[in-house]
Amino acid sequence: MSKKWLVAAGVAFIAFMAWGGSLPAAEHYESSITKGNTLLRKEMYQEALDAYEGAIQLKPDAFEAWYNKAVILDYLGKHSDAIASFEKAIQCKPGHYEAWYMKGMVLDHAGKYGEAVRAFDKALEIKPDYLKALHNKGNVLDHTGNVEAAIETYDRILAIQPDAFEVWNNKGLTLAKLPERREEALAAYNKAIAINPAYYEAWVNKGNCFVRLRKYKEALDACDKAIEIKPKEHAAWADKGFILADLGKHADSVTAFQKAIELKPDSYGAWNGKGLALDALGRYGEALAAYEKTIELQPDSYGAWANKGLAMSRLGRHADAVTAYEKALGIQPDSYETMTNKGGELFLLGKYDEALKSFDDAIKMRPDYPQVWKNKGWTLLRMGRFAEAVKSFDKVAQIIPDETASNVPRLAKIKYEALSNKGLALVQMQNYEEAVKTFDKAIGIKADVFSLWVNKGLALLQLKKYQDALDAFSKATTLTGDVHEAWNHKGYTYEEMGRQQEALEAYDKAVSLKPDYIEALNNKGLLLDAMGVLPSFYALARAAFVGGTL
Repeated sequence: MSKKWLVAAGVAFIAFMAWGGSLPAAEHYESSITKGNTLLRKEMYQEALDAYEGAIQLKPDAFEAWYNKAVILDYLGKHSDAIASFEKAIQCKPGHYEAWYMKGMVLDHAGKYGEAVRAFDKALEIKPDYLKALHNKGNVLDHTGNVEAAIETYDRILAIQPDAFEVWNNKGLTLAKLPERREEALAAYNKAIAINPAYYEAWVNKGNCFVRLRKYKEALDACDKAIEIKPKEHAAWADKGFILADLGKHADSVTAFQKAIELKPDSYGAWNGKGLALDALGRYGEALAAYEKTIELQPDSYGAWANKGLAMSRLGRHADAVTAYEKALGIQPDSYETMTNKGGELFLLGKYDEALKSFDDAIKMRPDYPQVWKNKGWTLLRMGRFAEAVKSFDKVAQIIPDETASNVPRLAKIKYEALSNKGLALVQMQNYEEAVKTFDKAIGIKADVFSLWVNKGLALLQLKKYQDALDAFSKATTLTGDVHEAWNHKGYTYEEMGRQQEALEAYDKAVSLKPDYIEALNNKGLLLDAMGVLPSFYALARAAFVGGTL
């Protein structure tokens, strides 16, 4: 977890201090230690290791030899052997806090985090103010998700060294993991910045914390400050790109990502971000090219393949989108969202059985994912399997309670679409009473959807509830949509109610909105014929044709 430390003369290894009056065997031991230290400084690690092994042969209880051997073994990636060597060194000198600390470091490198913390604690038991042990203990605790203990450890350091701006920054990073403590994280970053105003990392982290708090303007200000400190640091420009995207400034976002790419052409994160910004601008071909560059740089990037699938879909290349999603799933097989997207593309290709299989696979991964149930329901509806479709749409309503729908617009949209489609399935099953109730539930979530009011009106017509149907169609005429259709339905409803003059006016309104609207012209003609005003619709249609409207 921690950064790999390099062996440096006089830092990581123990130098042997010779003294006079040594016996010959001891002189050989001293020579071996000195030789090992010299080779270590020259970075001749295997040769140094051999020298320390020779020293151990001469003096099996030699702390310095075991310690230095352990340092080299760890550097060479032989963590198990390094741990064993540090344990030998500690047996020689149980109270040597640096040996306990170094053992903790190796355990950290080996991924044995709990044991690493215990080793650091042992070092701190011997020397309570040992800052290196406190630093690394805090980092390990943070890495393993023991957030409160990590914060407590950082506070111990700050009690000893209040101006340790890097520790304030680390404390902020840990606090930021807890949604309810992100304001405290900002305070920690501000403390680090107050001590060191040019501390680039704290400005970056402060910006990221503002993003988590959805304070994008403040995040942008912090990011700009980081760029002012290190204008050639590509990561800050990439962060700026993402923040600008969050602010909806997608063109500026593209510019920021391009700057990051100029500074680091192989930054796959910047290329991927650029693709997302281009996608938001509707520049799908350019977005696709950016995702393909990301994949060139990072062939196993799940996100790039998934985003490529989205771009292919927007370009109408549904078969290619399926291929991209399959590549993404090969990298991350448990991605229920990508599996759902794959099913959506198969649906658009008319491969309904394969689409259903993808949706069912996604449901196995995440049974409470509402989007997949909605998509499955729509596929079943298209296949004429109406009862099964209703069950799928009901599942969406179970997953998204009304209170959640009222607070989360994205989920509200999924729920009202599921209810709307359930209503259509019920209409196909001729269960008009339930269909009307279902359309009303959808309207309760989103009352300004034209199609909901029209479909409700049509279901009410089947129930011969003409006034209620008329009210529904009247509402539809006030909304955005194919309003001419609502006027036509309104005219038909007036006819059923025996209000012929109002029916004619409604048909006229429909035709005024869409002069070539054959259905309304036909209905008007039939009504006029029934009223004895015209011999038939054909005279009306012919007049319209002569007038150039058909």
